[in-house]
Amino acid sequence: MVRLVLIFVFCLVACFPASSQRGSSGGGQKQANSTGAGFAVVELFTSQGCSSCPSADKLLAEIIRDAKAKGRNIYAMAFHVDYWNKLGWKDPYGKLAFTRRQNNYVSALGGKEVYTPQAFVNGTLSMVGSDRKRLSAAIDTALAYLPAATIEVSRDSIRRDTLFMSYDASGTDPNHSLVAALVERGIRTNVGKGENAGMTLQHENVVRLFRISRLDSAKGVLAFPLQGIVPGKAFSLFAYIQQKQTKRILAATGLAF
Repeated sequence: MVRLVLIFVFCLVACFPASSQRGSSGGGQKQANSTGAGFAVVELFTSQGCSSCPSADKLLAEIIRDAKAKGRNIYAMAFHVDYWNKLGWKDPYGKLAFTRRQNNYVSALGGKEVYTPQAFVNGTLSMVGSDRKRLSAAIDTALAYLPAATIEVSRDSIRRDTLFMSYDASGTDPNHSLVAALVERGIRTNVGKGENAGMTLQHENVVRLFRISRLDSAKGVLAFPLQGIVPGKAFSLFAYIQQKQTKRILAATGLAF
């Protein structure tokens, strides 16, 4: 059963085709850009403390593997919320900021409740995160449309626990934000308490760090504090342009470390 919570409204290998990545001229730098083809950003809100979530986590992993095999522009990630921590198991990846992001989505789409597992595709389509049929249909719908903007990002350097990322965007305006998510794949957790006690859970593309920045100009550099996380082979960086009010995502890209 999908777990519901009433909340009054207030605030991979990487899962993108290899053709969307290319080496830059700078030594050791990596660069990626939107391909001009349709794309789907899948944001799953989940929790290790919710017994309904493991099936959604498995489905997300399948989507990631399928996207890589077929070369589809799908950027799938898991946001672990914190509101199930009270059930006895504290999700080590759960964050209040991710709970607030889910609340903001529900508010923008005119909903009255949030739940886990819940998925959003390109910021405008919402469904139960374990509903294979509806989620697949939403992804296919998103892939059928051309991007309304473009985004290109480069990993410049990592200095003093900060990732510096250059971006080059087009088709944007002051009502758009640049969203960046550092995700980690292949995470396994032995759950000792709560609804999933005794289970070993595996997660793909877990959002470890997340940042929303203003798009004051078409080009710029984003300083991304790493908060002690050292990105390695299991990490990827997703970046996308999102409309502030409607939450519609206009373009997306990603690069692997």
